[in-house]
Amino acid sequence: MRAYWKGHLRLSLVTIAVELHAATEATARPELHQSDRKTGKRIRYEKIVPGKGPVDAENIVRGFELGSGKHVILTPEALDKIKLESNHSIDLAQCVDYCDIDRRYIGRPY
Repeated sequence: MRAYWKGHLRLSLVTIAVELHAATEATARPELHQSDRKTGKRIRYEKIVPGKGPVDAENIVRGFELGSGKHVILTPEALDKIKLESNHSIDLAQCVDYCDIDRRYIGRPY
């Protein structure tokens, strides 16, 4: 199972690496795919530009539309500049008993 979050728990001078996983797995239903009724083969989707045709993966970039047909393309460097700094650590100040935690904060076990 893939971790939802990776980081460190820090209590005074002790730091422990941790990974956050869901305690339960919601895979009771089988994964379904779209298939062609006649051949039974799986349906695939191509990335295309209207009026141009298929686009190679290396030519696909991220961006957004400003409106009236104007688009802003964001480079990986520009996205890195706007990322928030995160040290992926949680500082433990104190511990509490389980019964002291409001039930609305315990919606899904991890």
